[in-house]
Amino acid sequence: MWYVRESFTKLVYPFLLTSSEESGFLEICDAINRTAAETESPFWREVAIRDDELDNVIPYVKRYVKRPENQRRFSVREAWMTSLQAMRTSRMKEDDPAFRFRAIDLHVFFNGVGFLVFEIEPVYDDALLTIEWVQNVNADLASLTRGRPLLRVSTPHSERESSHDDPYAGSIYVPRTFTMRTLVSRLLDPLMSACRSVKIDPMVDTFLLAYGAVQLTLEDDVPDPDAAFQSFAAQHLTVLRKTLSAQNSNHFSQQIFGDPEHNYMPYHNVIHTQSLEGGFVIAYDNGASHFQGRPSAAMASFRKHYFLMMLLALHQRMSILRYATGAADAALLSERAQKLRALREQIYDFTSRCYFSQASISEERDQLYRRWQRAFNISQMYDELIEEIHDIDDYLAGVERERELATKAQELRQDAQRTKLVTYVSFILLPVSILVNLIQAIPVIQTWWMHGFLSFRMGAFFALTFVVFIFIIILIISRFARNHQERR
Repeated sequence: MWYVRESFTKLVYPFLLTSSEESGFLEICDAINRTAAETESPFWREVAIRDDELDNVIPYVKRYVKRPENQRRFSVREAWMTSLQAMRTSRMKEDDPAFRFRAIDLHVFFNGVGFLVFEIEPVYDDALLTIEWVQNVNADLASLTRGRPLLRVSTPHSERESSHDDPYAGSIYVPRTFTMRTLVSRLLDPLMSACRSVKIDPMVDTFLLAYGAVQLTLEDDVPDPDAAFQSFAAQHLTVLRKTLSAQNSNHFSQQIFGDPEHNYMPYHNVIHTQSLEGGFVIAYDNGASHFQGRPSAAMASFRKHYFLMMLLALHQRMSILRYATGAADAALLSERAQKLRALREQIYDFTSRCYFSQASISEERDQLYRRWQRAFNISQMYDELIEEIHDIDDYLAGVERERELATKAQELRQDAQRTKLVTYVSFILLPVSILVNLIQAIPVIQTWWMHGFLSFRMGAFFALTFVVFIFIIILIISRFARNHQERR
């Protein structure tokens, strides 16, 4: 009989930050830090990524993760977490082991992708934990629509004591009975109140993504523990990664254990499973030193190093979905060219910063990172995004060509108008020029013009000049009115 000696589950709530400002990322981070500085009992605190969390990560990825301009991590203060240290769901009986929220973290990335991560683990006591207990708790907490209510099982007396001793307990109120959807809202709503221009768009609406691990131990000795372990894992792997309840184990017990698409077994006593819905690790204590104690070194590595491989790939997936949605929304706008240019630059920035095919120099961890990329369809989605970029480039190039052609056509029309105006003026002045030349060329006409009809000549000259001047003024006014009408 297999029992659970140690277990944890991380439930991930992905969301997108949309802001009327240039960067919702900077605004939300500044708001959290500003609230922490101005409030006597702040709720969130910023926690830098430590080097020990990036063990065996390649240098480029390590620099990317650690730089605050790329991503920031905030954690709920431990003092406030005291109110979530003994919990049960409505499915559980009074004598069932309780669970606790070990940590609640908020990851915010430079491109407005965010993750709210809840880490739960059993409240360890003398009772033996079963895999069914883990499955039912995960199923109750992961579902946002059909999840069971959570109940705090600490006594009112202990709560009064903790509230009296804890200056952070009242910063955000959570009732004694609540759901995970309520908890998500209570955690994120204060951030939105501090950032009026920032809006949160959830990327899940029915269930939270799960990543967890269980370390098993055998109650009795068996001749072939590896065979027993594989038989046990074949029955529970799919249920765990899909966060289904224990009653589904029989239905999924016929799943092929050697499924290469979802299951990965780097060692005889460790099995990883990944899918679009989440992943899990099942391991058993084979006597090696890193499986000893609680928490064991192996479980600590699953909690920190292996979860990071999932988080990096999940950020890539959510980023690609964000950009694809942005391109679809921009197509509906009148100023789509400007929006698409900005979107193209954002995608280039994403590619240069955080789209990489290798994340770790550890064979097992890098294999897991690549498997998460396959599970999340990253390569296919990225190729489609690049094709969309090419379409955007072609569209913007076409817009630029149309603009250039329109500019040239406008210049040609203006040149034609100027040429036509010169032609009109020349046509008017041509008879005058011919008459002057005739007078100068024929002596008789010149004599007659100079001596015989002086008074008539002056009157005719002024009359002709006045007619020409009026004609030119009328022509200029009519052309100006026509050009103004064309521009409108």
